[in-house]
Amino acid sequence: MLTVSEFVFTERSALLIAMEVATLAVACLTCVHQWTQAGKIRGSKRFVLKGVAIAAALFGLWSTYWVATRVVAPPPPDGFGISLTLLAFVTGVVLTGIGAGMSIRDRWNRTRDLVTGLENRANFIDRLDREISAHQARNEQLAILCLDIDGFKDINDLYGHTTGDHTLRDVASKLTTVLSRGQILARLGGDEFAVLMPDIESPTEVRILAERLQRAVAAGLQVKDLPGSVSVSIGVALYPTDAGDRAELLSCADTALHRVKEESSGSCRFFDTTMGDKLRERRTIEQDLRQALQDDQLYLVYQPQAKIGTGEVTGFEALLRWKHPVRGDVPPGLFIPIAEESNLILTLGEWVLRTACREAASWTRPLTIAVNVSTRQLIDEGLAELVQSILADTNLSPQRLEIEVTETALISDPSRARQTLKRVKALGVTIAMDDFGTGYSSLSNVREFPLDKIKIDRSFIKAVHANKQAAAIVRAVRLLCDGLGLPVIAEGVETADELRFLINEGFTDAQGYLLGAPVPASDIGPLVFENVIPLPSARLRIVSEAAV
Repeated sequence: MLTVSEFVFTERSALLIAMEVATLAVACLTCVHQWTQAGKIRGSKRFVLKGVAIAAALFGLWSTYWVATRVVAPPPPDGFGISLTLLAFVTGVVLTGIGAGMSIRDRWNRTRDLVTGLENRANFIDRLDREISAHQARNEQLAILCLDIDGFKDINDLYGHTTGDHTLRDVASKLTTVLSRGQILARLGGDEFAVLMPDIESPTEVRILAERLQRAVAAGLQVKDLPGSVSVSIGVALYPTDAGDRAELLSCADTALHRVKEESSGSCRFFDTTMGDKLRERRTIEQDLRQALQDDQLYLVYQPQAKIGTGEVTGFEALLRWKHPVRGDVPPGLFIPIAEESNLILTLGEWVLRTACREAASWTRPLTIAVNVSTRQLIDEGLAELVQSILADTNLSPQRLEIEVTETALISDPSRARQTLKRVKALGVTIAMDDFGTGYSSLSNVREFPLDKIKIDRSFIKAVHANKQAAAIVRAVRLLCDGLGLPVIAEGVETADELRFLINEGFTDAQGYLLGAPVPASDIGPLVFENVIPLPSARLRIVSEAAV
C-alpha cells in the first residue's frame, strides 16, 4: 500500500499544488475583504482586487477538482470523494489535507497499480469500454498496444522481486515519457502493460508510437550485470478493424503479443487474420468448456499432502481435469487461462469448490481439502457468501477447507483481496498462498494478508541443486515462515535429491509425485482410510540418512 509521501511524489505533487493554490486564493480573498472593511482599499481598486481574488479562488478549487478526478482517477458513481474534497476546502487547510488525502488515497487503491503507480487492469478496462463507446459514436478508430518485458522472469529469478519491482517502475517511467495527451498507460498484471491510443488516423502512427516506446525502454535501461538492455515486445490490435468489443480487442492484441514472443522478442506485431485461427481455437475451447459444465465432462483428482518423514497424509489438493469427448484429456494449462479471460472462471470455480467440498465431506477421516481460487474469484464481492453457502450445503466443517490463492491474485487488487480473505477466514477457513515466489510481491507483503500457510512453488524446488539462488530462496522462505509462525509446504517434490534437500533444511510437509500422484475420487479411499502413504524403500533410506 502506498504511503502518503509515495502518493505525493508519484503524482508529482499535482494534487497538493492545486490544493495550495485554492487555499492561498481563499486566503487572499479573505484579506482583500478585511482590508476593504478597514478602509485600506478604496475606489475601483477594491473591485479589481476582489475580482482577481475570486477568480483565483474559483480556479484553485476547479483545478483541485480536475486533478483529483482526472489525473488521479475518475470519480466514483456516488461522488462521495468529490464531495469530501470540496467540503475539505470550505473548512480549511487542515481538513483539506486530511479529507482529500483519505478520499484520494482510497480512490488510488481502487484504480491504481501499487507497484508502478499506473492504472490497474480493472480501471483500464473501464476506460477502454468508455472509449470504445465514444469512438463507435464518432465512427473513429483506436488502438490497443499490449507490451511485455522480455526476460522478466530471469530478472526475478536471478536478482529477486525487489529488483523486479524496480524494473517494472523504471519501464513504466520510460513508457510514460513517450505518451501524448489522451493516451493511457496501464499495468495489466505481471510484466504486461497496455497503452490505449485514441483517435488514430492510420496504423502508421500506431507503429511510430510502438517504435518510440521500444526505444525509450532500451535507452539506458539495464538490470545489473545482465547482458544488453531491457526490451519490450508489443502486440497491437485496432478497433473496429480487428474487433468490435473490448474483450475481443484485448484478446487480439494479446494474441499478437504472443506471436511476437514466439518468433522474435523485442519486436512489434499487428494482429492479422492469420492469427485469427488461434483466436477462433480459443473461442471454440471456451464454448466447449461451457458445454462441459453441463455434460459432466469435468472431474476432480486429488493429490495428497503429507509429512515427509512418516508419509502421514494431512490433506489433499483438488485439481481440475477435463475429458473432452473428441479432444480427450485437455491440459489445464490450456483451458484454465481461457476461462480466466472470461466470466466463465466464476462458474467453473464455483463448480470446483462445491464438488471438492461435497466429496471431502464423504471421507471417513477429517482431512483437509485445498481448493485453488482464481484472481477473478478473489476480487468477487460474493466469494465469502459463496463459501459459506457451499459449506452449509455440503455439511463440511470450515476447518477442513483450505483456500489457495496466488501472489499474482493477491496483488491484482490488494485492498479488495485483503477484505475478501478476511471475510473468508472469519468463517474458520484456512488461507494458503500458493506458488509462492512466482508472483511480484515481496516477502514483507506476506504479513499484509490474513495467511495461514505458504506453499513454495515447484520451480524453486526443482532448481535447488542446479541454482544456488533458488536454494537460498527456499531457505529464506522457510526462515520467514518460521518467524511469522506460518506452516510451509514444498510443492512439486519429484526426486530423491529434492526430498533430501528439504529434509536437511528442516521441512516437514511436502506435496509432489514422489509422495503421491493425483488420483480420482474413486481411488482415494485407501489413502483416506489408512491416512498414510506407503513409503518406497528409497525414501525410507533418505529419511533414515537425514535423521542420522
